[in-house]
Amino acid sequence: MQIINIPIDRNRKETTKHGSFAFPLAVYCSVLSRNVLGFINWHWHEELQLCRVTVGSVRFFVNEQQYLLNVGDGIFVNSGCLHMAKPAGGPDSTYVCLDASPRLLAGFPGSVFEDRYVVPYLRDQSMMHIPLSAAVPWQKQALDGVMDIYSLCEEKKFGYEFAACAALGRVWLQLLENRPATTERARQNRRQHGETVQAILAYVAAHYAERVTVEAVAREVAFNPSECCRLFKKVTGETIFSYLRSYRLAKATELLKDADMSVSRIAYETGFCGASYFIEAFRERFGVTPLQYRRNL
Repeated sequence: MQIINIPIDRNRKETTKHGSFAFPLAVYCSVLSRNVLGFINWHWHEELQLCRVTVGSVRFFVNEQQYLLNVGDGIFVNSGCLHMAKPAGGPDSTYVCLDASPRLLAGFPGSVFEDRYVVPYLRDQSMMHIPLSAAVPWQKQALDGVMDIYSLCEEKKFGYEFAACAALGRVWLQLLENRPATTERARQNRRQHGETVQAILAYVAAHYAERVTVEAVAREVAFNPSECCRLFKKVTGETIFSYLRSYRLAKATELLKDADMSVSRIAYETGFCGASYFIEAFRERFGVTPLQYRRNL
């Protein structure tokens, strides 16, 4: 299963329901070229995420880190951690992904699993994201566990939920036992930087249809403009205005589903200064004009 256009709210929180209340775990096979934008845009969610690259190479952006992952490699992304993925070894680069609620590991409220092994690590800055290499024995075991869970959930044989939970527990314990050490200062800096960028993304989501200036964004996060731009580029790998344009174009693809809305109106609704610039930017991103895109829906 694949989600080609991840639903995200103004705070960049993904609103997809992963699994069900009774079994909150879902698995996906993400072919990046099939996504509306050709990549997975910035978002976060409450679920734990484990990924393994199966085709090509994928560049994962997590908080202020970037990881180039090749076939066989993967990554763990903790609850509430801002992340993005782009193809790096061809547009059809693919990765298997599982999203699991911490409830699956906690068992029940007040359990030793919740109090000792889950809750303390959901916001532990040393465990916000951990790249996993097939060349490291314990990490390969964890990555093999990810594929086992994926297969179990795809096949859905009798008792697969028990088997998947057991495998997830083994992977989680491996992550805890081998978590990297970080200084308190580094943890504080990562937390502050991540929160600042999340605030910038939320501002863009709320004001993308308006005229957005660096000064206004900087005031929102209480930074000076140059430091605001530097931090955003360090964390995301792109400028504020590059991200703003991508966000506007993503919103435009949603509005193009409304056949009664003209291209000029869509340009206005998404914050572009004119229809000509909008069409040019759209063609540059998607390889077709807005009207051609609409006809292909």
